[in-house]
Amino acid sequence: MSLVSLSERFKHSKKLKIIILIILAVIVLFFMAREIYYYIVYERTDNAYVEGTIVPISPQVSGKVVKVYVEHNQRIKKGEPLVEIEKDDYLAELDTKKFNVNTLISQRQEIASSLNEAIARLNVAESNLESARAQKVLAQQEYERIKSLYQEDLVSKSKYDQAEATLKIALAHEKSAESQIREIKSTINTLTAKLKTQENLIKKAQQELKIAEINFKRTLILAPRDGRIAKKSVEVGQYVRPGQPLMAIVDEHDIWIGANFKETQIEKMRVGQPVKIKVDAYPGKIFKGHVASFQPGTGAVFSLFPPENATGNFVKVVQRIPVRIIIDSPFDPEYPLWPGMSVIPYVDVTVNTGAKLKDVMEKK
Repeated sequence: MSLVSLSERFKHSKKLKIIILIILAVIVLFFMAREIYYYIVYERTDNAYVEGTIVPISPQVSGKVVKVYVEHNQRIKKGEPLVEIEKDDYLAELDTKKFNVNTLISQRQEIASSLNEAIARLNVAESNLESARAQKVLAQQEYERIKSLYQEDLVSKSKYDQAEATLKIALAHEKSAESQIREIKSTINTLTAKLKTQENLIKKAQQELKIAEINFKRTLILAPRDGRIAKKSVEVGQYVRPGQPLMAIVDEHDIWIGANFKETQIEKMRVGQPVKIKVDAYPGKIFKGHVASFQPGTGAVFSLFPPENATGNFVKVVQRIPVRIIIDSPFDPEYPLWPGMSVIPYVDVTVNTGAKLKDVMEKK
C-alpha cells in the first residue's frame, strides 16, 4: 500500500470522526438548549403526587353483615348498594316505636273527647246558672213585695214564709250552678294540661320513630358517589360497629395534583398559569393543567409536630409550599390517574394570568 493511499484513508477517517463529533455536539446542544429553555420558562418539582377525593365508607349502625354487594376495585355508581347489615333488631324496634305512637295518639283522642264533653257540660252549666240567676231575681222581687205587704199585715205569715223559702231555694240553685261551673272548669283545665302533655309525648315518640326509621334504612349502606372500590375489608358474617372502616370509594374524575415547590421557586408563580404534567407511570404522556391555589403556609407548619426554630441549634432548611394544580385534560381510561401516583409538574412562569402567591397570602 502506498503512502498516498494511507494518507487519504487517514484523512477520510479523521473527517468521519469530526462529523460524528459534530453530530454528537449538536445533539448535546439540542438537549442542553431544551433543558435551559425549561429551566428559564418552567418551574418543576418531583415532589408532587396525584391527589383526589377518597370517601371512607363506615356503618352508622352496628350489627352482623349479611350481604356484601361489591368486590375489590369494582366500579360503582351513586346510590348502588354496598353492604347490608342484619335488619331484624331494627325492624322490631321500628314496630315498637310505631305501636307506641299509635297508642299515644289513641290516648290523645280519648282526652280530647273528654275535653269536648266537659266543654259541652260547661255550656249547659252556664245556661243553668243564667236560669238560676233569673229565678233568683224573680224570687228576690217576690220576696221584697211579700215582705212589704206582710209588714203592713196585708198577707199571711204563711205567704211570707213561702216567698222567703222560694228565695232561699233560688239562691241555693245559683250557688249549686256556680259550684258546678267551677268543678267543670277545673276538669277542663286538667284535661287541657293532659292534652298538652300528651302532645309532647306524641312528638317525642314520633322523633323516636323517625330515628328508628333512619336506623332501619342505615342497615343498607349505599354508595354516596360514583367511583371505584378501594381498601375493602368487610365480609359476610362480620360484626361491624359505627365508624368502623369497611372500604373507600375513589372518584377517578375528581382528582388534582398536590405539588410541593420550594419557597425559592414560587416568586414568579401565579394562579392560573398553565402546567404540563408528566406521570411516572406513563412515560411520554403529557397531561395539561393549571395552577389553582397556594396553601397559606408551608407544609412543615401544618405537620403533626411543627418545627420549633426558637432553639439554640438552628439549621436553615428550604421550606416547601404546597400548590394545588387542577388537571384540565379530560379523563382518559387508557391513562387513569389515581391518588398517590408520582408526577412532575412543569409550571410556565412566563404567563401572567393570575395573582402571585404574595397576593394570595395577603387576601388570606
